[in-house]
Amino acid sequence: MKKNVLMLLLIAGIVLVTCGSKENSKSTDPVLADFSLRSLDGNEIKLADTEGQVVLIDFWATWCPPCRNSIPTFIRLYNKYHEHGFTILGIGLDDEQALLKYRDEVGIPYPVLIGNNDVAKAYGVTGIPKTIFVDRKGRVRKTQVGFAPELEAQFDALIDSLINE
Repeated sequence: MKKNVLMLLLIAGIVLVTCGSKENSKSTDPVLADFSLRSLDGNEIKLADTEGQVVLIDFWATWCPPCRNSIPTFIRLYNKYHEHGFTILGIGLDDEQALLKYRDEVGIPYPVLIGNNDVAKAYGVTGIPKTIFVDRKGRVRKTQVGFAPELEAQFDALIDSLINE
């Protein structure tokens, strides 16, 4: 019996660490390094291209259930705030064909970029989804590892606040 309880606790701990909602409010590096990645549409996109906008950077993959669960929230936020100076850069850490198929299936309206290990490492990605909120001055205002539906209201409030700064 004790063995079963310990095993359940171990499994629960692993699930919480890999798919949970881990928050890191402030970054010690206030401004992100620039990157240049190709989008699924064939365009080269740099973080510098978003200067003056509020940006959500989403590191994700099609095989990651929490990542897939976050996409509808990000689509709603993009549609709500895009005309007010907000954009999302979805950085897919996956096979290009899988990213293209998923983008088209769910109708992702924001740029999906083909990520790589160098960018993931530069941005400290150790788990996905990793979401980074950047203000109009290019400063990291919040990072989030993991996703849960109850985060949508927090993300909405944060984006609204950053747009109105």
